Amino acid sequence: MSQLLSLDEASRCMKCGFCMSSCPVYNVDHIESHVARGRNVLIRWASNSSIPVDGAYGERLSYCLLCGRCEAVCPAKVPSTAINVAARTDLVNKRGLAWLQRFVYRGILKHRNLMARLLGLAALVPGVSVKDGKPLRHLADSVSIFTKGLSIPKLSRPFLSTRLPSRMTPPKGVHVRGQVAIFPGCAFEFFFADMGERMALALVEAGFEVVYPQGLTCCGLAVRSAGDLTTAQLMARHNIEILSHFDHIVTGCATCSSALKDYGRWFPDNDAWQPRASSLSAKVSDLSEFLVSEGFQPKPAEPVTITYHDPCHLKWRQAIRDEPRRLLGSIEGLKYVEMEGADECCGLGGAFGITHREASLAIQAKKMQSIRRTGAQIVVTSCPGCLIQLRDGARRHGLPIEVMHISQLIGGQREQPHRLRSAGDGGGQSPRPKSAP
Repeated sequence: MSQLLSLDEASRCMKCGFCMSSCPVYNVDHIESHVARGRNVLIRWASNSSIPVDGAYGERLSYCLLCGRCEAVCPAKVPSTAINVAARTDLVNKRGLAWLQRFVYRGILKHRNLMARLLGLAALVPGVSVKDGKPLRHLADSVSIFTKGLSIPKLSRPFLSTRLPSRMTPPKGVHVRGQVAIFPGCAFEFFFADMGERMALALVEAGFEVVYPQGLTCCGLAVRSAGDLTTAQLMARHNIEILSHFDHIVTGCATCSSALKDYGRWFPDNDAWQPRASSLSAKVSDLSEFLVSEGFQPKPAEPVTITYHDPCHLKWRQAIRDEPRRLLGSIEGLKYVEMEGADECCGLGGAFGITHREASLAIQAKKMQSIRRTGAQIVVTSCPGCLIQLRDGARRHGLPIEVMHISQLIGGQREQPHRLRSAGDGGGQSPRPKSAP
């Protein structure tokens, strides 16, 4: 059933203050209008025209990471993140998008082929891409000017879609258990192609034929979160058309799985696309969620101490906590140490990490302290966005720790005869598997 909300939902907030103890933004800036309790009051006032919906109002809405922690502790079960997105949508409908958002969301993200061409050209610029596992000749990272210092990954060369065959089959001797389609998302496709390969290889090793569907576009969550529902629905329809005939859709990006599982809620109940969207959402799994359900057993690894960071889109939006830990705990040779506050936000939140850099860095610093206390050599996560933020934090805080995606520990440990040569993208090396007995 669709869960497109009316702004009247904000009136359900009892202003009890439970959200104040869990909100990562409020816990670093202590501004009432930046926490669900205060923001819900503003949204209610704006909905009945008691306050103007000017720039200041939109700025208050933007201070939400949409992590969902406030909903987990709310006694009244107020869906504050969905209310915020509904308020942003209402604001976009009334005032339109900023020119930069319009250019990015409607001009680039909506057109995947155009985005691929533009990023492909960018990958030719020295210092912007990575080839054969090493950065090209160093050039000052001009991109950091636009990201306000956030260290972003180099572009992969080649992109994932040109590395993987359109179809990969399990090796001889491995029982074929079914077929899955992988949804790479923008991050795996363009920035972390090596991790996308490892995700595909893990699924192949688990006994599944892996299909890389052609023509996919962005999952649309960033666009939806910004309030551009019209463009987000166009993206969702495009992906639904391509993915609907598959029985299983698996992604290693917590953001993408959160979006795909939510497609049914992006359309009103009277929309003809709503049943199709809901049907697709029911077929979507996070990588760890799927592999655990299928009893996948990763290969042993060389001894190393690891810890795990819960992405908000995985823990709070999909209630997936145990599956990544079960996978990591099943790898012989790894010593797992639970991190204090493992499910606390890393502070990226998509564009939030750039547009609200000071708050983002303060949240990031708290996460770095938690990681340091574990004494781990590797911190693992299931979200490319979190991975970017954690690597940036490790660099800023001089933390001698490697940040890896879970696919790097569980996937691609056996060379496939049909595997295309992987041109590394700086994604880091997995612990070497032990020789089979």
